Amino acid sequence: MSLVPGDPASLSSCAASTAATAERVAATAAALEASWSALAQDWPGRASVEPRRRGDAVVAASSSTADELGSVARALQDQATDLAGLVARARTVEERAAAAGLEVRDDRVVPAYGRVTTADAAAESARAATAATLQAELDLVLSQHRRRRDFLLGMLRASTGRLAEVSAGLRA
Repeated sequence: MSLVPGDPASLSSCAASTAATAERVAATAAALEASWSALAQDWPGRASVEPRRRGDAVVAASSSTADELGSVARALQDQATDLAGLVARARTVEERAAAAGLEVRDDRVVPAYGRVTTADAAAESARAATAATLQAELDLVLSQHRRRRDFLLGMLRASTGRLAEVSAGLRA
């Protein structure tokens, strides 16, 4: 199990799926806009005002939705890329810890179980310094992960709100 929670491949797959959906919605919006424009030109008079207004709203909502989905796809892909880098950095910390007779347990760099050595103050001091250095690197990786995850979650919440507004505008 990775020290850094999350699966970069799944995030990337989700980003690709979201981007494909954004492209389909954008293509549909473009076709809808062309059809609607042609219809609106041949539909003069006061009776056409309200239906044209609603049609224009659907076209605008479709375009807004496609743009929003595209933004979400880019954010997910950025997070997948960042997450892959953080997982690799955490793995490197684990490997360096193991090479120094240490291990990562519960997000802490600690002496490995069952390690038996002679009492050597210099060696223990060097091991403690290595543990402190590795702990600082691990703390940085985990902090960056939390910050990036929180940013993405905030962005997704904001996107959900914007899409809810678009949907509510269509029902008004």
